[in-house]
Amino acid sequence: MRKPLLLFLLFAISLYGFGQKKLPKLGHYTDEEMAFTDCSFDPGSDIVCLFEESVVQFNLNGSTPMLETYIRKRFKVLKTPGVESANVKLSYYSKDGFEDISGVEGYVYNLGSDGKVTTSKMKNNETFRKKIDGEYSELSFALPEVKVGSVFEYKYRVYRRTIGGIAPWRFQHEYPTLYSCCHLMIPEYFDFTYSAVRRQPMEVKADGSVNGSFYSMSDIPGIHDEPYMAGTNDFIQRVDFHLTRINPPGQSPILVGTTWDNISKQLQENNYFGQQLHRNIKGTDSLKTALATCHTQLDKLIAIYQFVQQYMAWNGDNEIFSSDAGIKDAWDKKQGNCADINMILIDLLKDNDIDAYPILVSTRDHGSVQKSYPNLMQFNATMAVAKLDSTVYVMNASDKYNPYDLVPYDVQYTYGFIVDRKNSDWLTIYDNRKKEKSFITVSLNLDKEGKLSGIGRAAYSDYARNMRLNDYRKKQLKDRLTLKGDINLNIDSLIVQNENLWQKPLDVQINCSGKAKTSGKYTLIPYDLFMGLEDNPFTADKRQTNINFGYLQDVQVTGYINLPEGYTVESLPKSMKMQMSDSSILFKRIFQQSSATQLAFQLRIQHLRPEYATVEYEDLKAYYKKMYELLNERIVLKKM
Repeated sequence: MRKPLLLFLLFAISLYGFGQKKLPKLGHYTDEEMAFTDCSFDPGSDIVCLFEESVVQFNLNGSTPMLETYIRKRFKVLKTPGVESANVKLSYYSKDGFEDISGVEGYVYNLGSDGKVTTSKMKNNETFRKKIDGEYSELSFALPEVKVGSVFEYKYRVYRRTIGGIAPWRFQHEYPTLYSCCHLMIPEYFDFTYSAVRRQPMEVKADGSVNGSFYSMSDIPGIHDEPYMAGTNDFIQRVDFHLTRINPPGQSPILVGTTWDNISKQLQENNYFGQQLHRNIKGTDSLKTALATCHTQLDKLIAIYQFVQQYMAWNGDNEIFSSDAGIKDAWDKKQGNCADINMILIDLLKDNDIDAYPILVSTRDHGSVQKSYPNLMQFNATMAVAKLDSTVYVMNASDKYNPYDLVPYDVQYTYGFIVDRKNSDWLTIYDNRKKEKSFITVSLNLDKEGKLSGIGRAAYSDYARNMRLNDYRKKQLKDRLTLKGDINLNIDSLIVQNENLWQKPLDVQINCSGKAKTSGKYTLIPYDLFMGLEDNPFTADKRQTNINFGYLQDVQVTGYINLPEGYTVESLPKSMKMQMSDSSILFKRIFQQSSATQLAFQLRIQHLRPEYATVEYEDLKAYYKKMYELLNERIVLKKM
């Protein structure tokens, strides 16, 4: 019935459509490109993208509708590390032939010592394919003779067996780009919407005809890792496309967009999702023994969670779906991806009459979820949610350090979608009662030669417990607590208690020794001891991403310094309190000399907001600058 409409979709490609900047033809260079030496808006870059373009059109493969995307990119290598970019790897969703890549062609242009430019063409048979996993494959190739000063380019074509699944066009990458454009060739009977993530002007031209729409952006700086960024996905400048409706001539409109309810129903019928939740996983004798001693449903939840957490090994993959062999195979092997392990947890909870469901989540490094845009690709992991009376527990049994009642750190303050036959729904994931809590007490003894020795004790709760326990089991805790700089305090020994008592803080007892910095008769001692603070993370002039601390924080140090005869206190930092304008960060310190031979101090830093928008960066940077100036002040002792 729709074949005439699909035949209508066949049309020619025009790489230089309306509004597009005139670009050099494939296989041809310009003198300006060969002479290019640095990027004015992102100086010092290893490589720059001179231009990139894509053309998206609909086509037919027999009677199967296809999306064809033609992509072309051209680069200039400015420094040696940029040469690696000529080794290109393109991943695609190959399962069931959904996506494929073909038509690779590449050229390299080099300026010789004689001032002439040589052109090298990539051979047609120099592409390689390999399967990454059950869903994705990779096509790779290397451009020949690329070196510093080279201009190289390549093009390829992507086929997708879909009508509406147009991939987002990313204007921004880890390298700077001079010009980027996307030409979306849309038949007039198709209704599309788009949404853009941008921080600079994006030109949009559309004439409403078969020529479609044209999107372009110029002088785009590279996006790089920034301190306390959640991930680049939310901030990469791009345009997203959404097919909403098809209007065949003389026919009723065909709605294309899906809904969250439809996604939930499809997942429940999926062999690698909903059908895995009825596998009747048999518990082990040790689990049965543990359950036999449980008196309440909460006792059972804890016992099952801790059993799965310790019994199953995570393979390092966050996934929405179970592995190809299913959760029974993962159970037998005692290893699986995130979805495998949490689906096993859900099955065992259900078998013990505890309401439990899968919840789709997007971890912090994957990006935030737009609830108004029903699309499964917004998520990257499946966790478990359980309900006991009015309490909801979000759990990830693939994390061996996270207790059942602590929201997994990488989904705290995010949204999750609960998949349930009766009532699929959104859940706002947060628990303001849980923070990164570190309470540290330290007592240092200074001898007449200026050497230090002492003991410390740290109580790590909630997220701090999770992180420090991880450090301890990886044998990294001693290095983390060793202090360097103005004071060298080596950790002579550590005693860790409550390692397996998740309901108690991780108790770390420290014995240390070392020496403080001296200048003539003066000894300088810092007071931010064992806090794990490094250099000020917010010193960059500009920032492209939000600041995401992940959770609330409360860190406190109480310290005592015992002085020998012949030493006096020359000066102490001033006791004071400082806070952000919105009271979201609090800094407080108190100093006092309790006797001629002892002084005491207390420092506390609290973060009462988990995230700050990019526009708040200047205020946050100014606060941190002042705070680190205060932290760099020293207790000054004088030797008589």
